[in-house]
Amino acid sequence: MPRGISPLWGIHTTHNELVNNTSSGSGTRRWACKYCGKQFSTRTTRLIRHVSGLGGSGISGCTEVPEDIAEIVRKEHKLSQDAAMARRREFLAASQDILEEVEEIGQSASTLKSRTSSVRDENEGFNPSEEHSSKKFKASHSSLHSTFLSTGLLKQRQRVADIEIERCILECNIPFNVVRTDAWKRMVKAIAQAGPSDDWHGVDYKRLRTSMLIEEKERIENLLEPIKLGWQTYGCSILSDGWSDIRHRHIINIMVSSCLGTYFLKAIDCSRAGTRITGEFIFEHIKASIEEIGVQNVVQVITDNASNCKRMGELVEAKFPSIVWSPCAAHCLDLLIEDIGKLSWLSPLVSDAKKVISFIRKNHQALAIFRAYSEKELIRPAETRFGYVYHVFARLHVCMDSLRMTVVDPRWRSMARGRTERANFVQRKIFDMDFWAEIECIMPILRPIHIVLRFADMEGSTLGLLYHMYTRMQEAISSVTTLSTSRLRDVTELVELRWQFLSRPIHSFAALLHPYFKGPRLWSQPHMRHMKDLYMDRIMSPDQQVTFDSEFSAYMSNVGIAYARSTSLRSDVTARPLEWWNHYGYGHPSIAPYALRVLSQDCSSSPCERNWSAFSLVHTKLRNRLSVEQFHRVVFCKANLRLLRTLRSLTGPKQTSPIDFESAFTSAEVCIEASILDEQDQVYRMLHAELESIDRRVTRARSRATSRPQRDPPEEGPSTSAAPVYTRRRKMRPRRRGQPIVLEAQLEDIVEDAPEDHEFAEMVPTVEPEYDDEGNVIPRDDISLSSSEDSFGIDDLE
Repeated sequence: MPRGISPLWGIHTTHNELVNNTSSGSGTRRWACKYCGKQFSTRTTRLIRHVSGLGGSGISGCTEVPEDIAEIVRKEHKLSQDAAMARRREFLAASQDILEEVEEIGQSASTLKSRTSSVRDENEGFNPSEEHSSKKFKASHSSLHSTFLSTGLLKQRQRVADIEIERCILECNIPFNVVRTDAWKRMVKAIAQAGPSDDWHGVDYKRLRTSMLIEEKERIENLLEPIKLGWQTYGCSILSDGWSDIRHRHIINIMVSSCLGTYFLKAIDCSRAGTRITGEFIFEHIKASIEEIGVQNVVQVITDNASNCKRMGELVEAKFPSIVWSPCAAHCLDLLIEDIGKLSWLSPLVSDAKKVISFIRKNHQALAIFRAYSEKELIRPAETRFGYVYHVFARLHVCMDSLRMTVVDPRWRSMARGRTERANFVQRKIFDMDFWAEIECIMPILRPIHIVLRFADMEGSTLGLLYHMYTRMQEAISSVTTLSTSRLRDVTELVELRWQFLSRPIHSFAALLHPYFKGPRLWSQPHMRHMKDLYMDRIMSPDQQVTFDSEFSAYMSNVGIAYARSTSLRSDVTARPLEWWNHYGYGHPSIAPYALRVLSQDCSSSPCERNWSAFSLVHTKLRNRLSVEQFHRVVFCKANLRLLRTLRSLTGPKQTSPIDFESAFTSAEVCIEASILDEQDQVYRMLHAELESIDRRVTRARSRATSRPQRDPPEEGPSTSAAPVYTRRRKMRPRRRGQPIVLEAQLEDIVEDAPEDHEFAEMVPTVEPEYDDEGNVIPRDDISLSSSEDSFGIDDLE
């Protein structure tokens, strides 16, 4: 029964409004305190904590509530807590009794069953003397069965099942979110439908890992036959990538991608002794996969940009002329960002950003101070992350104010490493406005590349979009005005070189067949026509090429029966190229089959990268004794079961819309807005200048003190005519707050010969010199500086 609404809401609040209802009858309410007038949005527990004056649990105590009312609320709350604790103890005791009772009932049921089987084995015929005992057994068995079916006992058994499920999850280290999956619900439902049984305790261990696993693999293959049939219409791409498990066994996985989903085909063990992963070695396995799928169904092979993969691509194109090798677009864009980060004028900025992030992340005290001012975490500069340079700069810029508050916090200097050179470097770098200005200047360059990388990394980003995305990215980079002409030229040269390596004839062929981008501007480019002709030579005969060109001219000019429909040229219709060619391709029957095959292929091997997560989940530190064959079966079932689940909810081919891509460029501001807090920036700029001035003065003092030649000690021996030697200790100025500590050993006392009249003291001025921003002494009118700083005693003053 629901508890209902607590009467405290009507007693201690002026108004309350239900925000989120729950099954208990209460829920989150928006309310105002009757005594202090403050407004909150909480449940009943925090209302009690507020009115009682205790506070806590995310809410402050009321300061205006009368003490007698607060005392009454505290007493009632304590009584309710004690009652809830008593009910909890009774529930735990009842649960333990239920567990023991169910165990006794199960033992009695098994005893009755064994007694029945023994009676049937000993007496084959009818014995009148045992008729009474048989009837008695049947009656007891019927009574036991009816007890199990009773409603009260059924709820108790469900409670016992909940307890056992929780214990299993805790003992086997199963994540709690498993109970939210559909697979868990199907399993529990199947077990409940099986009913109580004494001779069945679940799946046998040996059968589960051997025969059942093989049967499940075959069952999944049969269920995924629709995808294999779709390869005949849309074609497919073979994706391949390498990985090393915890035991350092190198594995190459081969997957088959199409517009219907990515199918895990097999994994190759490369850890055997004497195995060299050359281009020929990879080619043999890719060749076997192509023959298994069907040469007529494969459109391209996508791998990363390694030299052995490039060699494999050459062998594939020589063996199968209709199949092309394409480098992974996401990997190429990632390498482009890394190339930009290695430029001579940008690499120091990347290095400084890494130092700042590494110091704060590796120092737990600095990280705790930073987290007190920021809800976001600094991104670790991991080179295995796609576009890590962009992510590092973007997160630093977002956390700029939090980083400034971190280094001005008094706890920064009190850290164990707060006075080290690295801590001073980080503090100065965060105060340096030039550091943040350089990040703001490079972000308009990296952001368009990151947008294209993000879209290329998606499953469903096809070949028809790659050329147009890259062209849009080049236009955005060329329009940047935050860099000088020479630096912008360096970036554009890298962008052009990377496109020359990435582009293939199939990319231009697919770009021309995308209905969303077709037009005279695209068709007028000679390079696009040349690349189209190169790809047509690979897949078509001369007669087919003539027919294709005649229909292609009509397609580019929007001439044909299909264009009689008013919806044929709508942007939302042409944005889905596969559906467009399925619905309007009858007007160009010679082009439609090639368009469907090319426009449905992915432009990157990112599904292989994502599939390694399945490998890492299967092969862990506690589960590392799986053989490669067993490993392959488990990953095959795990990956393809996910594909089977998405296939059931799939309403059409997977394809990324160019409208989403255009909106990403339109909505995203390429140029980062300047900070609104100009006065705050000016304060930090002054702090940085002051700290830099202090560092320069200390550095110059150290260098002069250590470079001054030491005088030889006087020779021992009788000397009556030698003048007495006087030593004078240098007068040290007291250290000001905020200045770094200078070690005594670095500023050794300078021993000088002094005459008896001690004229040295009269030479030293009593006023303290002033310094400019670069640490140089500012001349004064009332003091005449000599040509030699040593004679004036400037070293002593510093």
